[in-house]
Amino acid sequence: MHRRDFLLRAAAAAAAAAVLPRSADGQSGRIAVPDTRAELTGRFEQILLGFLHNAHATSGDYTVCDFPGGTKLKGCCTPGGKTYTSVARMLPALAEFVAAKQPTPRGAPDLGAVLLSIYRTAFDPKHPDYWAEPTGSKPTQRTVESSLVAFALVRLGPDFVRQLSSEERARVNRWLASCTVVPERTNNHAWFTAVNQAARLKLSRTFPEFKGDEAWMIADLEAMEGLAANAADGWYSDDPKLTVYDYYNFWTFGNFPLFWARVAGDLYPEWRARLHARAREFLQNTPYFFGADGAVPLFGRSLIYRWALLSPLLLGYEQGVWPHSPGLLRRIVRQNFAWWWRLGAYDEQRGKLRETLSAEGTPGVSEPYIDNGHPYWAMQAFTFFALPANDPLWTVPEEPLPVERGDFRVRIAGPRMLLTGTKASGQVRWLQAKNTPRRDYYRDKYNKFTASSSFPFNVLTDAKEFAPFDETLVLRDPQTGACAARIFPDDGVLLEDGVRTSWRATLGGEVRVVSTIRLEGDFEFRSHVLTPAGARPPRRAIEVVEGSHALGLAADEKAVQQAAANWLALQSRAGARLVSWRIAGHEKTEVVSTFEPKQQARINLVHPRVAVMAMSRPWDGASELRVASLHYASPRPRPLPEIHAAAEELLRRWLA
Repeated sequence: MHRRDFLLRAAAAAAAAAVLPRSADGQSGRIAVPDTRAELTGRFEQILLGFLHNAHATSGDYTVCDFPGGTKLKGCCTPGGKTYTSVARMLPALAEFVAAKQPTPRGAPDLGAVLLSIYRTAFDPKHPDYWAEPTGSKPTQRTVESSLVAFALVRLGPDFVRQLSSEERARVNRWLASCTVVPERTNNHAWFTAVNQAARLKLSRTFPEFKGDEAWMIADLEAMEGLAANAADGWYSDDPKLTVYDYYNFWTFGNFPLFWARVAGDLYPEWRARLHARAREFLQNTPYFFGADGAVPLFGRSLIYRWALLSPLLLGYEQGVWPHSPGLLRRIVRQNFAWWWRLGAYDEQRGKLRETLSAEGTPGVSEPYIDNGHPYWAMQAFTFFALPANDPLWTVPEEPLPVERGDFRVRIAGPRMLLTGTKASGQVRWLQAKNTPRRDYYRDKYNKFTASSSFPFNVLTDAKEFAPFDETLVLRDPQTGACAARIFPDDGVLLEDGVRTSWRATLGGEVRVVSTIRLEGDFEFRSHVLTPAGARPPRRAIEVVEGSHALGLAADEKAVQQAAANWLALQSRAGARLVSWRIAGHEKTEVVSTFEPKQQARINLVHPRVAVMAMSRPWDGASELRVASLHYASPRPRPLPEIHAAAEELLRRWLA
């Protein structure tokens, strides 16, 4: 009953906040809004109460937590088959909440006692829900989670740690040490062992039961310096050879250097200064990723970690390396949280964060390594509890986002990416010259030409011989529908207003493609040059197909169409509009909603149904082919005559 009362009050408060009038200061551009800290605290408490309910139902000691209907993976479970990732990923947020002496939500148990119970039982081999030590023979999920266990313990402070007995502290140290046996220094996992070691080194200064390996930690940090060397502008690549830049860079390469600095920066000031300098450089461009509604251009994997990308912004602010105003950060944080919440991040009925982005979005947003506890990586953003209620972040008026101030085009030269924003529509788009996945399995999450904050993309996970060709170009067998798409580009260059990328695909024979993409406002111009790459062309004629953005539709909705000889327009019930023009090479345009023989409709990250405009033409694969098209996509479209007039002007420039 108490939990239900709280949820009802929280819902009422959120509804009231949504209709509160806002005023803008015409001179400063600052925006008056409701109490952001209270609003976000209410969201945290709702998530917390759902977690506590489900954890207690799974284990009376809160040691493990199986969320209803959730995915369970062997590597993410205890020997008894219960989920430990869900608990590990709640620990940092719980630690910040308790360390900040926040009042316990009504209906919740004493949170300090809950945390003591977890640290006493999870690492006790005699407990039925013991998390168990990894084998030490290969990388393990426990290594990832160990960084959170260690970080949270440091944040809880010496007074908390003293409540554990000497034997209990030794058990925690032994488990943490067991997770730092197999080094992983060619990807982001080195951050997890670096933080694990740093936390034990810090704890060892007060508690003799803890011991860390300084040499191991320094080797981790040096390896991550190598990944930073592949880029610039504060970015890291998630591979020493590949150019992997995605939101994983936010919540691992953005978060963990600052987590490490929080734990051990005072012990290693030179390393802290180096990491802080890179963080400041990275944070410089982060405001440009946020649309007017708080949305971000969805791109890459692990997207169900949601607002985790806010954590480096908040950590950077706390550590003095946020290079912008507190009012701008406040608006980013509040708007982004609200956007994810509107999508349906939280399943109120089951008391958990969803494993999909929305109630109706595709399960394909998930990855094979993700279980029911993984979405709680998002809880790292609640690091803001470390900031007191009188901090300027919570007291100054909000300031408009860059896209609310005006149109922009921001080139980030190191990782070869471009961000554009259009004030009239509030849309932000992210374009990369050489966006590369770590594995071909992630093809659909990396091969889109442009990622939009307003038009989430489509993905197929169980029919890889087919491809959803929204916002990309594919080669298609006209008899079977099988597709070949871009996965690992050969190279890419950043242009003043776009990118040029060379890539290959094989369908019968190998084809080389050079794609040039240019952006202006809500318009996108594409041109492609296709040539046979090998000695033999495809065995038979193929189709060249490319698609518009995916237009999100309700389950019972059909897009409104308008068309003429060389263009086609679609509009949704919500008012979003797509227009595509055939400029050269393509012979027909059609509207499609499915991309493989089973005709799966639930393929979009957010929407239950979609419509995509597909342009195509046959090709013998034996000689050079050039195709070009123009696309318009806007959540707040201009009148169609104005769109056509603007398109003519842009084509005069780009075709010249």
